[in-house]
Amino acid sequence: MRFNVLIADISLKDFKDFNQFIKDKLDDINISFSSNSDEILFNIENSNLVLLSTSIDNHSEIIEKCNDLGIYVILLANELPSGSSSLREMDILIKPLNYEEILSKFEYYTRAFKKDSFLQKEHELSSSVIKNINNPLFITDGFNAIFTNDHFNKLTGCENENEVNRKYNVISNAFEIEETSTVTKENKDWLKYCDEKGTKVCIINENDEKKFFSIQRINLTHNNTSIILLTDISHEIKYKNDLDNLLYTDNLTKLPNRARLIEQLQSNKDLILESISILDINSFKEINDFFGHKIGDSILKGVGELIYASIENYPDLSLYKFPADTYCVTNTTLEQDKFLEIIRDIVDSVYKKVFHFDQYEIDVKLTCGISFSHKNNKLITADIALQSAKKDHKDYLVFYDELDKFQEYENNMLWTKKLKAAFINDKIEVFFQPLINNNTMKVDKYECLVRLIDEEEKVISPFFFLDISKKSNQYTKLTKIVIEKSFKRFENLPFEFSVNISYEDIEEPGFLDFIKEMLRKYKVGNRVVFEILEDENVKNYSFLISFIDEIKALGCKVAIDDFGSGYSNFEHLLKMNVDYLKIDASLIKNIATDENSYKITKTIIEFAKSLNLQTIAEFVENEKIFDIIKDLGADFSQGYYFSAPISKPDLYEFPGDTNE
Repeated sequence: MRFNVLIADISLKDFKDFNQFIKDKLDDINISFSSNSDEILFNIENSNLVLLSTSIDNHSEIIEKCNDLGIYVILLANELPSGSSSLREMDILIKPLNYEEILSKFEYYTRAFKKDSFLQKEHELSSSVIKNINNPLFITDGFNAIFTNDHFNKLTGCENENEVNRKYNVISNAFEIEETSTVTKENKDWLKYCDEKGTKVCIINENDEKKFFSIQRINLTHNNTSIILLTDISHEIKYKNDLDNLLYTDNLTKLPNRARLIEQLQSNKDLILESISILDINSFKEINDFFGHKIGDSILKGVGELIYASIENYPDLSLYKFPADTYCVTNTTLEQDKFLEIIRDIVDSVYKKVFHFDQYEIDVKLTCGISFSHKNNKLITADIALQSAKKDHKDYLVFYDELDKFQEYENNMLWTKKLKAAFINDKIEVFFQPLINNNTMKVDKYECLVRLIDEEEKVISPFFFLDISKKSNQYTKLTKIVIEKSFKRFENLPFEFSVNISYEDIEEPGFLDFIKEMLRKYKVGNRVVFEILEDENVKNYSFLISFIDEIKALGCKVAIDDFGSGYSNFEHLLKMNVDYLKIDASLIKNIATDENSYKITKTIIEFAKSLNLQTIAEFVENEKIFDIIKDLGADFSQGYYFSAPISKPDLYEFPGDTNE
């Protein structure tokens, strides 16, 4: 890009020498000379810089035109002007002219010209981009809106950026405080968060509706400004909230459920429970059978209200509704004696309450299990205490660590011995359960399942030895055997196949290197699916996501297993690059009889489709279940309706009703 200079002076006798001097020093500069005022006005539009002598008759008119056209002007004068203040403020060179001084000016203005040209191009580019973006967008210095497009104006109910600035004293005041928001009106340095992936904001639109957006920042090089681009993710947030409500709230009492408690314990490592009590209504089945489910439901809600009334003044206590007729009270800080006193008061208040329904008077009694254990899972130990209290016909029983059963220890030792023998004798085998494509009814995939062959050649389910393998640090060894035998089996078969891995496996040093070694050896990378159980054992989601990205880069696929079981973290799922969601068996097996299971399954399938994920329904046990999940849009089915796990993956299609 050439820089055009016009020297408008009556006398520059050595112009040719000067011209050569400048060209020797600067590239891409073109210098012309004129002393005719009319000629100057005619040709001035082609100039970028004018050296204008005050001796030119109409120099004031020329200056005015240069200002209008954005042309730089250096005034050439015999002395500093004493008249107009506007002339005194101009860039002035005093004659006689010094070549080096003029060269310095040329260097300065060529740099300014290049910078202005760059900014002009950037402005033209940003204007072009803005005009073609259909998302809400604004330009800001971090405090005020410098520009807002029509979509942002419509979102905020404003006409232009001036109205936006009047409505929001600071532009970040547009961002509401919401649990799902990364940036809110409280964030003073909100711009720095916009550079992070997954940043979300909430804005109340002109109809007073909450709309959610992901936010992207594009830095501009001038005036420390930024383009802020908003992408509507309200649909995704709605799916997440709907799923949260279905998965984490009891449908009848509207209390948080067991899955919510586990999710809170999993996501908040600072949440430490000092004690737990599980409370169960005695003989509730008989109440349901005799008085009917409508009255039974009313009692469930009434008992929940009584328990809540007993603890609502204690901020350290929380109430959850567990499945069936069971409740749970958790405690974070109260002393043991105080917690016991409150639980006894709850039992007493429920016992004294008489529930009236028409002509019926119904008495209700609770049995409680309480755990103060610091060695074991309090949910499990409180349940052990509850079952023991029922057996001993006590109102409550407290579990202490000393009550652990010696029989459990003996059982663990037995299966540890069996597992060790199976490793030595190569008696860990893999069975295969087919997955049916719901559209073609063909077998598209197989899941690889571990089995132990005992000394009597009986096939043993992992139910008996999987937990023991974890306690004896043999779990990843089992996983590796399944991976290698599965890879070898499917090396020359046309099916996609899946193997189960856990977070414990992923944490194991060298596990990823083992997978890479097996993929090099058996060449099945484009057909293997790793099923990952996302449960409460996941300690570091960044580590898990990194592992998924690495195996995906190797050509493998990933499925999230048991999705909907209550541990599923939807915030993290949106960041995971997975291919399949396997809907939990507890939902599928009840889908034909339980309305809540149906709703959750339907929402999960719709949620998956919105993320372009395929869904697999496991535990499809009969035709009725299959018809429902197929109608809901699940992509694949797995279960005994099609086939039990088999020793060889030799089924290619579903032959029909297996019960005929």
